[in-house]
Amino acid sequence: MPNLAQFSGLLAAALIALLPALAAAAPHKPGSRIYATADRAAGPLAVSNTGRGQAGYVHYFVITYPDGTLEDQVGIEMEDQRIAWSFPGAGVMVSPFIKLGAIEAGGTLYRVEHLHGVRPFRTAREMQALRQDLVRRVAIWVDSETPYCVFREPDQPFCLSCGDFVIRLLFPSPNGVSASFPRDFLRTTGATPTTDDLLTYMLGLHTLPDYRSRMNRLASLDLPATLHQDVANMLRAQRETAQSLAEKPAPQRPSSRIAVRKQQNRRL
Repeated sequence: MPNLAQFSGLLAAALIALLPALAAAAPHKPGSRIYATADRAAGPLAVSNTGRGQAGYVHYFVITYPDGTLEDQVGIEMEDQRIAWSFPGAGVMVSPFIKLGAIEAGGTLYRVEHLHGVRPFRTAREMQALRQDLVRRVAIWVDSETPYCVFREPDQPFCLSCGDFVIRLLFPSPNGVSASFPRDFLRTTGATPTTDDLLTYMLGLHTLPDYRSRMNRLASLDLPATLHQDVANMLRAQRETAQSLAEKPAPQRPSSRIAVRKQQNRRL
């Protein structure tokens, strides 16, 4: 029969063996140690550049038109660290990553500045599934020579904005044409989703009920300083818009936001 010291040792060993199962069964709460561990397993939540192991990350850029107009542009990182996107004047294409530079497309020179990249899914399994099929998903639109557009008129050929393209890569539907949004992605307001909504979703802010809880969650995230400030300004602007609409109801319009740079809030 084991003595007290031996029994204590056996009990400790049994508890250690049970820890992985207990961790898997425990709820994943934002800001908890378990949640952070799951994040690390899938890769860093946000990055400031392209890099190995980051295929599938959604990168945000700001592009400048010749007349000085600034506009958000999103693309997705490929395994070779190039960016797949639907770009003005060119349509769906895969091009070298640009931190700060220019792209000539359709006879127009666009200034391009990279802002940040964000991991779209929380778990390593979801990211792996995206990476394994990413080349095929991109090739469908490249091979079809899909043109770029912001809004497609009824009589125009099929075209994609940058956000429309990325969403179809992340959430492809069985028909291969439309996107299959997760149930918790779509906002309850009925407004057209924007690139801001995509950012909110990727950062895990979309299920939180109010401004305070979203700001608390934001404070717990390990993000580049520019991205943190951008999101904080975005959330403040959303709160001010909601308060304004509550005080004086008016038709809702897609609104621009002032962040680190002035950017247009693009619909998806």
